[in-house]
Amino acid sequence: MKLFAIILLFSSIIYSFPISLNTIDQKIIDYSFNEEFDEAKKLSREQIYEYPNSPKYYYYYINTTMLEYSQKVRELNSENRDEGRKKINKELVDYCQKVLDKFGDSKFQTEEKFYYGAIYGYLARANGLDGSWWGAFTAGKKAKSIMQEIITEDPDFYDAYLLLGMLEYYSDRLSGITSLVASVLGFSGDREKGLRYLELAYNKGSLTFGQTALTLIEVYAHLEDNEIASIKYYRKFLERFPKNKRIYNAYCHELMNLLDFTSVENIINNDSNNLIKDYTKARFYHTRAQSDLAIKFAENALADKHNLWRGVAEYSQYIIVFNNWLLGNKAKAKQLEILLSDKYKEIFSTVIKNENEAKWLHRFTIEISLGKSVLDIEKFIKTRPAFKSNVELESQFFSLLGSYYMKTNFLNKAEEAFYNCLKNEDSSVRYSAFKGLIDIYMNINVAKSKVKNLIDMLEDFDNDRLIYRSQDLEKKYRL
Repeated sequence: MKLFAIILLFSSIIYSFPISLNTIDQKIIDYSFNEEFDEAKKLSREQIYEYPNSPKYYYYYINTTMLEYSQKVRELNSENRDEGRKKINKELVDYCQKVLDKFGDSKFQTEEKFYYGAIYGYLARANGLDGSWWGAFTAGKKAKSIMQEIITEDPDFYDAYLLLGMLEYYSDRLSGITSLVASVLGFSGDREKGLRYLELAYNKGSLTFGQTALTLIEVYAHLEDNEIASIKYYRKFLERFPKNKRIYNAYCHELMNLLDFTSVENIINNDSNNLIKDYTKARFYHTRAQSDLAIKFAENALADKHNLWRGVAEYSQYIIVFNNWLLGNKAKAKQLEILLSDKYKEIFSTVIKNENEAKWLHRFTIEISLGKSVLDIEKFIKTRPAFKSNVELESQFFSLLGSYYMKTNFLNKAEEAFYNCLKNEDSSVRYSAFKGLIDIYMNINVAKSKVKNLIDMLEDFDNDRLIYRSQDLEKKYRL
């Protein structure tokens, strides 16, 4: 799944000044990034017919198709998703190859060379989606060569750094046989250089805003699990493309991960374009003590269960069961419990066995989601139950408390809470605590001994995302 997400990113690149956009170009871009794919492809095909000897509108068409790819895969029935994905992907590979064969070794001016090179990037991604790694890196190598030529011809063509940055960053993140194939073809990768190139394209490029923003969102929000760093890219992207449903919902979930429920409430209340999905609303109302609405929207989400990712469907079912139990509908909750996945059956079992503690912890979540002050939260904490030595529930409390103190900038208190989480041997609890400690030590200056101790623990924990982020600690503290 990680490789799927990584390869999925060789995606759309938008086009703006200093190269002049005509009205049709701008419409294609806006349609594409606002997920109005049929309109974008229709206009692109019309321009291909009008200008068949330029790679420009083939680029636009493929760009739109790449953006549409993830939506098409999501809409496939979960039982046939893999087979359907392969079919869609083969069509994509064949089309990219057909376009590249059409132009062959044509000589292009810098702008058209950029489109041509970007199509090689798309071919690399499409091959990677199919697991054809040799084809992926061969096409990637050609794309890299073309982008380097562009920079040589025009050092101010900063947009070329997008693809170069992606190749550097993602090559560094690969492992196993994929890493071997990449190294054979000259892709050793460099995370720091990749991030630097991506920022260069984002800040100075004139053609690549859309894809650069999406790439940096994926890098920080998922590959490095640094939601805080991702938020500014979400905001800028949505300012430009406010109808992108997928990104709007992802943004809401990142905000909730960061305990910014007020912003999510404003988005839901002002959702005139009906962009916010039922699952997003269910999660929001679940944290706001609005159980009836949480159940309603979770049930709505599950009505289209076959098109949901498994984790989303499983959590939606849990929201229904938990909130029925919370409302006192214990017989109904018991009846629905059989529909829970094994993971959530275990969680719900813990809830039932520790009813008072579980209800207090849920109320604590609600108090935080309502934006209560530190004074009010600390007053509420004084009512905390003993958790009956239940390490799991106690760790949830400290993890939530640490995140709350992070949000309110009480970083010393957050640090203490996260270290309390590390007493738990559960890997997911420890992961969240380590992630919080990295954020703290990147935001304030602490003794090098503390940082060294944390890095030693991260190496023992052996999680790729956290180890990559620990490189930033090493750089900051010159270790």
